[in-house]
Amino acid sequence: MPEQPQRSAPPTDDTDPLFCGREQQLQALHERLRAARGGRAQLVVVEGPPGIGKTALIRRFLRTAEPVRLSEASGEENETTLAYGVLTQLLPAPTAVEAPFPQEQPWRAGARLLTLLEEIPEGAAAVVVVDDAHWADLPSLQALTFALRRLRRRRVLTLLAVQDPADSHLPDGLRRLAMDDQTLRLALPGLSDEQTAALSARLLPARLPGHAAARLRAHTEGNPLHIRALLRQVPPELLAAVDAPLPAPRSYGLLVLGRLAHCAHPTQDLVAAASVLGPCSPLHKAARLAGLDHPMAAVEQAVKQELLEEHLTAGPPELVFAHPLIRAAVYHHLGPARRAALHAGAALITDDLFRRTWHRMLAARDPDSALVADLSADARRQALAGSWSSGASLAGHASRLATTARERERLTVEAADALLNDGRVEEAAELVHTLPAGPHSAAQRYAQGHLAFVQGETSTAQVLLDDAWQRCDSATDPDLARRIAERLTYVCLTQGRAEDAVLWADRADGLPPAPFSCGMPRFAQLAALGMTGAAERGGALAARLPEPVLVPAGDIDLLLGRSALRLRADDLDAGRADLRAAARICRGGPAPQRTVTALLLGEAELRLGHWDEALRQFESAAAVATAAGLAWLEPMAYADAALVPALRGETETAAAHIRSARDSTGHDHSASALAHVARAQAHLAVARGELDQAADALRPLLALRGATAVPPWRHLLAEALIGLGDHERADALLDDLEDPSAHQGRRSVLAAAGRLRGCLLAARQRPREAEAAFRTALDHAEAVPDPFARAQVRLDYGAFLRRTGKRTAATEHLLPALGALTELAAAPYTARCERELASCGRSAQLPADLTPQELTVAQLASTGLMNRQIARRLALSVKTVEFHLSHAYTKLGIASRMDLARTLPAPGVTSEP
Repeated sequence: MPEQPQRSAPPTDDTDPLFCGREQQLQALHERLRAARGGRAQLVVVEGPPGIGKTALIRRFLRTAEPVRLSEASGEENETTLAYGVLTQLLPAPTAVEAPFPQEQPWRAGARLLTLLEEIPEGAAAVVVVDDAHWADLPSLQALTFALRRLRRRRVLTLLAVQDPADSHLPDGLRRLAMDDQTLRLALPGLSDEQTAALSARLLPARLPGHAAARLRAHTEGNPLHIRALLRQVPPELLAAVDAPLPAPRSYGLLVLGRLAHCAHPTQDLVAAASVLGPCSPLHKAARLAGLDHPMAAVEQAVKQELLEEHLTAGPPELVFAHPLIRAAVYHHLGPARRAALHAGAALITDDLFRRTWHRMLAARDPDSALVADLSADARRQALAGSWSSGASLAGHASRLATTARERERLTVEAADALLNDGRVEEAAELVHTLPAGPHSAAQRYAQGHLAFVQGETSTAQVLLDDAWQRCDSATDPDLARRIAERLTYVCLTQGRAEDAVLWADRADGLPPAPFSCGMPRFAQLAALGMTGAAERGGALAARLPEPVLVPAGDIDLLLGRSALRLRADDLDAGRADLRAAARICRGGPAPQRTVTALLLGEAELRLGHWDEALRQFESAAAVATAAGLAWLEPMAYADAALVPALRGETETAAAHIRSARDSTGHDHSASALAHVARAQAHLAVARGELDQAADALRPLLALRGATAVPPWRHLLAEALIGLGDHERADALLDDLEDPSAHQGRRSVLAAAGRLRGCLLAARQRPREAEAAFRTALDHAEAVPDPFARAQVRLDYGAFLRRTGKRTAATEHLLPALGALTELAAAPYTARCERELASCGRSAQLPADLTPQELTVAQLASTGLMNRQIARRLALSVKTVEFHLSHAYTKLGIASRMDLARTLPAPGVTSEP
């Protein structure tokens, strides 16, 4: 039998540019191929509906696989009765001496396939591919089943692509093999939102915005074939405009309309009415709109034609389209007149006020002042409820039906506001640019300023919003005045001007609540109050809030404000509880709200020592801000995402995040963005041992006089300057930190200031004052549940004690510091702590694999101290001491304190020979 040709992987750039995702499935296929090379035959069933990408996955796998002996075939819907039509594709053409292909028993044909697969060299493999196996002829499938059952130890990987492995067309034996536990079944899911957006970037001039990609994915259920068809057939502006209903791909639509044409007229009317009512509609309402008194025969026919499904719920039965594209095909096939008439009828039978107005709007063809008023009122109700997407849609439609230029401008600005609050910056920019270029009104200036702020142009936003405030009459247009004041609150916060932010927040608070406001006005107000030392006033504003889990969605901005106050006051656990509740409330909500929540929660987790979770939150914030085009938040998120890898010494990851932060700041750097990026750069420089680079990154922030609404950075610069020997400048910075107006009684700030004051005094050869400063710093650090800050104090204090000859006392601080830093995986600081311990005569190798904390507790217990005394000395709970001591006993194989004294060296004594 002639040998099949070998296939090898082509160059990496010779791949399908429209192939997206499927990394896990490809990895699984390669793992099965490796198993086949090892002499164990493998069967993989790739399953999914038409167009989901079964063939594309197999082709990509074959392109990326190492050289294999390939036999491939595919079924064809029109050849299911052609005996052995598929098997003849798998076998080489017969020679003159071979018998013609057997026409009797399938097992003989299967034996020929087995013969082909017998002699595969060691280290090689054969791959048998049967695509669209559900359309293969029955004799071929029976022969294939015979061969598959006898492959066993052969070096063969078989790939079957089917729509459903339980298809009754497949032989019983093949179905059993497909369902066997040893068979790998790859059920291909639809593409994700991100993958849909990536695919759009390859077929369109510009990548679809996140919301448009999500809509397209939902509309097609992620089917790559349908997504590609719509990307080619539908104009990009229609794809991006979420109000316009998407059609079905032409080929799919023809199939649906063909099935619909085989239905009786009552069935066609019922399906048309259901398509107007939505993806899911009560049966009785669809029947009423279709004019059917007895609809069940029509329902039965629609179900048999796989157009509709009947869902029986606790309430009235519902009609649901079997696929969103079926509804799209039917809805777009309706003529304009019939569609308008059905929407008008739907408005009469719909109970929900929002849906009724929506149907009226879709039925309208001429300007209608009454309809505009209703749309505007509904838009404002949706905005006040935080439903920005619905509010934007209603306001946008109302603006197109408005009868006066002034009304059209107001509604356009409100629609743009809602889009910006929803994170849909590109759509909002298009709306703002449609505003007339004539004499600028307060509304126009406000819309331009809001857009500039979201795009990160804070200086431009300041100018435009100040102008809008001057032009606005708060007595006649309090809604607009409130929105201007709220935006200026945020502008001042990002510029570091917390006092000005409070003034604008108070102005906004003095005006009536307005729809289309920023969505987080009370968060901005409370955050600004906390930064100006007016935390008590902020706490009073948030006093009515219940426990975090009971906070209603409408109070999420107040909950975020309270969390900001609590974090600033070092109440980290309570702040994190608020933020976790906020994250649940705003999941799937507006992008700005989700980004701010993730940033604050990342800060809480970072300070509490949960660094992995902090990194996840920061990276999530960066991803949301980038996808939504929130340039005012993007640099802060990327800079904060660099903190954990920098503190851990993962310099490449940290540097990549910092580059992203710097690239996203644009040309208009806000004070807050500058401070976040400089802080991240300083941490990275310290991890690299480059104190001069850390100082260079932070020195420009000295120009931010009076900028209180920025992340803390002065202690980092002071630390770098002390290390560089610039004691005078470090002293001045510490004076600023120790000023009561700066620390506002916060123990975290006092701990950092005390630690650095101790380092500075030690550098100036004033040991008695230095030790007092360190003790004060430790007292403050013990009051805050920040393990890294506490470890920093203990590390610097221990290093000071070691240099003054107090090695035993130094070890008592260095060992707990080492335990905390090791748990945090803060490699640069752990290495320094280990060097200090080595200088104290302590081996870095801990006996019996004890953790540093277990060793410290065990050594103190070996001196005769009771658990309560150890707890007080180490600032731990008695239960924690008991926990560590129990683990130490187990690891050392002992049972008493007397054994400890014999097993362990006393604190400060070397464990080395």
